[in-house]
Amino acid sequence: MLGTLRGKGRLHFVGIAPSAIPVHVFNLIPQQKSLSGSPIGSPGNTATMLEFCARHQILPQVEMFPMSQVNKAIDHLRSGKARYRVVLDASK
Repeated sequence: MLGTLRGKGRLHFVGIAPSAIPVHVFNLIPQQKSLSGSPIGSPGNTATMLEFCARHQILPQVEMFPMSQVNKAIDHLRSGKARYRVVLDASK
């Protein structure tokens, strides 16, 4: 991920990463790259992030279940098999 940053770029994590992220600090220093994190963004940060996603056509990674499969969705969560955000589609 750090290779995608330009000089003085920052990689910011909102929330908890799904697994450990190995970082070689020396790779940050020459180009003044940085890492930061916060438990949640402010409303302004959220708006900016959503505008960025819309501009670059970045879509969320979700697992959709129709409402008729609510029990299957719950089992999926409880079993630890959910990879992304699990969404129940009430329109189906």
